[in-house]
Amino acid sequence: MPRHRTLVDISHRIMKRFQQLDLQVAEEFVIFAVHLLARDQRRGLLKSDLNKPTACAIESFVNTIVDSYVNPMDCTMANMRMAWVMKKGVTIDLEYVKKQYEEKFQTELQVLIRDILQYPETCNKVQLDQLFAKMQVFVVACYNLGSPKNHVLLKLTAEALNSVIGRSDLQNYVLKKKYHRLEYLQRLAATVAGIVIYNNDGPDGDRENVRSVVDDLEMAQKNTEAAFSASMERAVKMRSICQAALDDLVKIDHKDETLTYRVPLEHLDRLNQLSLTYFMQHRCLTTLSEHYHSTVYLIEVEQKRYNCVVAKINDTLSMRTAIDSELVFPHFVYISQVWGNLNNFLNHIVELNKLREQVEALVVDDLMNLVKTTIAELQALHKRIKKPKVCTFEERMDAVKELQTDGNFCSLNKADIKEFCSLAMTVTNGLLTPAQITRKLCSNVDITFGFRDARYARFAELRFEPFIDAFRKVVFNSANLALLFKLDDVLIAQELQGLIVEPPKKKDFNSQTEMVVTNDLSPSNWINVTWNAWDYHRETIHLANIRKKQTSDMQTKISYGQRNAQNQTYNTRQHL
Repeated sequence: MPRHRTLVDISHRIMKRFQQLDLQVAEEFVIFAVHLLARDQRRGLLKSDLNKPTACAIESFVNTIVDSYVNPMDCTMANMRMAWVMKKGVTIDLEYVKKQYEEKFQTELQVLIRDILQYPETCNKVQLDQLFAKMQVFVVACYNLGSPKNHVLLKLTAEALNSVIGRSDLQNYVLKKKYHRLEYLQRLAATVAGIVIYNNDGPDGDRENVRSVVDDLEMAQKNTEAAFSASMERAVKMRSICQAALDDLVKIDHKDETLTYRVPLEHLDRLNQLSLTYFMQHRCLTTLSEHYHSTVYLIEVEQKRYNCVVAKINDTLSMRTAIDSELVFPHFVYISQVWGNLNNFLNHIVELNKLREQVEALVVDDLMNLVKTTIAELQALHKRIKKPKVCTFEERMDAVKELQTDGNFCSLNKADIKEFCSLAMTVTNGLLTPAQITRKLCSNVDITFGFRDARYARFAELRFEPFIDAFRKVVFNSANLALLFKLDDVLIAQELQGLIVEPPKKKDFNSQTEMVVTNDLSPSNWINVTWNAWDYHRETIHLANIRKKQTSDMQTKISYGQRNAQNQTYNTRQHL
């Protein structure tokens, strides 16, 4: 498609520009930005024919994307990069984090495991001492008990290891097969680690040398909650300032169905973009916070298990002086498993904080000063313009009729648009105002709209078709709104929908022959097409004659089971 070739060429030009500026930008992100911004009504190429684009339009579009990426104050690019962080932030998933950390940890641990398993069956005393020391390091490293270089921790581990496996048992260990050694080593590490964890549990534990994942989690939760709270409060504060200023500059009268403003809406969009950026940041932080609180719930459950098994061990040890290992060792193994789960939860909190810091870094502190400056400029302009402009709702909806979009209305059911007044967004061409009520205007599509009050919703119900048409064009022709409502993937899918390649007639499979399409009128098959019915009759008779002349020898051999006669033997019948 010419349109797609144009966008691909633009992406290549932008990548070259980034390389000249020594900027490391993912090509996938550049393609995402080009396809999304191309349909933006303010920055995009909607006014250009992408099948036959002009060089000036393409150069201007390339410069816009490069300049906005370099400029940290650009709101649209900040929104796009925040959305990209959330798309590619696979570490938001707890199971993914557990899998990645486990694979990385096992890879690093394989060197130590091979070193332990290499000892021969005929080990002398020095080799057994080395093996015993390496087992201590393995236990400490396997369950993140602390630094393997800490001699105090290694001494505590050696005491626990001695209580489980003695010198004679160590000699028997090297006599096992290697796969039995590895299985025993893993069970041994879990038991010994559980003993070390249990011995240092509570206020009397050696916190200077033995790590306490419970204390680490408590501190991590405290710091994470404070960081999320501060960032989200700042976002709410800044977007509230923007919303209050927009409410003063634009008056919407639901009774007369009119929109009154002095400052042109194009100027008000500058402040609206800043407001939208803080809304976008707040939504990203909210998503991360929800995953964080899910992990916190799992931490609480796991800590209850930890306290339960510690109490169980205390009860077991308090009632007996000599205890069978089979009675208490499983509890130590279980406490090691709980310890490992708590470590995974701590790793997930660390990854969530990394994503939070990336999102926060994209909304620079200078934007707060820009908000104040922009509000002051718009208020001064509002005072200078004496005569306000009054437009009806119908006129404002007619103003966006010229916009073209292939965005599907039904895809709005995936968007969270109920937080904002849809009617105000439509008549102001994208200005965000908070909604107070929600309505489902369409019975056959599950889309929940937000409105400032019931009278706004009533207007949308009475003029449903023009309202929906205008609302759809406003949302799908704004890159910022598409990003905020998570409709960017839908738009890009619509953009790439025409690039589906038809499957070939010949499939890449050994037993698949080429399919012959009857009466295929493509230029390559015109030679086999005729419009004379008698030609078909003659061709049929010709094929029938050829079929009659074919030998039936192969069919006969198959029927009588003689196909491989030279390889077959027959037992003679024995006559008594």
